[in-house]
Amino acid sequence: MSTSLLLDLVNSRLLLADSVYDELGDDGEASAWLRQHGLAGTPDEVADARDARAALVPFLRGQADAAVLEPWVGAMQRRAEVRPDGLAWIDDVDPARAVGVRAVEEWGSLQGEQGSRIRPCAAEDCQHFLIDTSRANTRKWHSMETCGNRAKARRHYAKAKQGAASGVSLPSR
Repeated sequence: MSTSLLLDLVNSRLLLADSVYDELGDDGEASAWLRQHGLAGTPDEVADARDARAALVPFLRGQADAAVLEPWVGAMQRRAEVRPDGLAWIDDVDPARAVGVRAVEEWGSLQGEQGSRIRPCAAEDCQHFLIDTSRANTRKWHSMETCGNRAKARRHYAKAKQGAASGVSLPSR
């Protein structure tokens, strides 16, 4: 399992040819999923996880404005507490928004000079997201074994087909 709540959350619902795979679809399964991610799995958290996912997926695909994150950004509050050894910063988050706040904080930490480190898989037929940990921030596919290999095979087939149409043969490997 990934260590990223954000990544796991946006990858938790996939539309398949004849069904929907949804790790948060059933309340009991959603509660267990949240506990696996360090949360309590309360009904409020289950509802928040579903709401946050519904906002984050289109936002990360570039289909929604950043304003969709406002319910969670608005719930982020920090206060100072004086302690004998100095100041301590305490996050005060409404428990009903805890899942989305954590996911939005994680999204914020993945933004940098080279752009966002979280993005949709580049394969047209894939719904997964990935977190790019490469130095150049150029990773395209959530899985090289599936999406990457299929994309390379398609490119090779297209070149071979183009070469056959023009009478040029490609070298074999």
